[in-house]
Amino acid sequence: MALPQAVAQQAQQMVDVNTLGPQVGAKALEFRLMDQNGQPQTLSSVAGPKGTMLVFFRSADW
Repeated sequence: MALPQAVAQQAQQMVDVNTLGPQVGAKALEFRLMDQNGQPQTLSSVAGPKGTMLVFFRSADW
């Protein structure tokens, strides 16, 4: 019965969002993904003169 107690304690711990994931201003690694039309896109191919903002959206409809 130690597992449910450990999970409950872990859920009560606060997450420090300031250290979670990429930070503002951090450089993203170059990547290559297919767009909605099946065309390959890279980070550098979509970057503008002022940089690029990446937004990751997880849909609940999959």
